[in-house]
Amino acid sequence: MVVRLLTALAAVTLLAGCSTAEGMRAQELLQQAEAAQARLGSATFDGSVGVSADGESFRMLFEGATSKEGEWLSMRTQGAPDGDMRMQVVVRGGRAWLNMDGRWQATPVPGAADSGGTISAAAFQQLARHVEDVRVTEHQLVGGKPVTTIAGEIDTEGMLESLLDLGSFAEGFSLDFSELGIDIGDIHAVLTIDERTQLLDSAFVTLAMSAEGKSIELELRYRLASVNEPVSLPSPRG
Repeated sequence: MVVRLLTALAAVTLLAGCSTAEGMRAQELLQQAEAAQARLGSATFDGSVGVSADGESFRMLFEGATSKEGEWLSMRTQGAPDGDMRMQVVVRGGRAWLNMDGRWQATPVPGAADSGGTISAAAFQQLARHVEDVRVTEHQLVGGKPVTTIAGEIDTEGMLESLLDLGSFAEGFSLDFSELGIDIGDIHAVLTIDERTQLLDSAFVTLAMSAEGKSIELELRYRLASVNEPVSLPSPRG
């Protein structure tokens, strides 16, 4: 689930920058990573989402596993203003369960509902003008393994305005963030791909925004912990 989120983010942030040699190389590497991910038998991952606002901060820690049997995701907050919480989600056998209070309850399968719309290749061409920089550095040795680093920035506000202009779902609708007093900073993303497996190995993504004199900063960290090793998923009742 988290890998899909990162893949979508990488596509918007980096795939659109294909007009340069480094952008084309980034596109090739991300396509290879997506294909390698689809071939995986199992994997585990972990990471965090950090939120800072008005001098206060908290984190959401997550870990998960995926296998041929299904998927498991566990999340817990750390230092949340309204108290910490913990939750788990399991998807297996075409069914899903949610655990927030120590009990498993059946829930709709994530992604089962049809959103009714897609972003076409033409949409990516529209988004391309908002990519400000793409950098690819290959054959680095990090943690004893060879990796390729892909880094990029995107004009987030321009990207969101373009997304609202795309497709029939936004017919006749426009949004001016400056009129709303919202200032959205650029997305900064650094992805590493393991050159031995071609898999997305880690990601570090930051985003800042402000409104009415208040600011908020988001920080996403992701790490692929294991590949094709035995995975045991919870067996909820319900």
